[in-house]
Amino acid sequence: MTEYETIVTVVVTVIGSASLWQFIMYMIDRFDKKKKSNEDIVIEIEKVSTKVDELTETVDKNQAVLARTHILRFSDELKNGVEHSEEYFRQQLDDCDVYEKFCETHPEFKNSYTEIANRHIKETYERLLKEGKL
Repeated sequence: MTEYETIVTVVVTVIGSASLWQFIMYMIDRFDKKKKSNEDIVIEIEKVSTKVDELTETVDKNQAVLARTHILRFSDELKNGVEHSEEYFRQQLDDCDVYEKFCETHPEFKNSYTEIANRHIKETYERLLKEGKL
């Protein structure tokens, strides 16, 4: 039964056998139940929102860890004399940015792993650009 049908049924019933006061009390009770139902929906939405925030935080952390892995591997390759294209350098510089931004917004996240590697990648990139090798 739709809400409209329910209201019509109640109105007909009230007119036929109940007082106006009973009708008013019924409607108040009905709105209170609906209000509680809406409050339940709001609570559920808040729970889902919290879960989405937690998931977003996990994804961001995983991206930072992956960027850190890329940075360390790339720095090791540079130390071992592996040559790379300018595009690959730029991708690694993007990883450096992602990692640094995550560390800035998450001070509890360990950041000391890549400080030297970041510097090495950036200095090597600048040197190769100056030498015209990229």
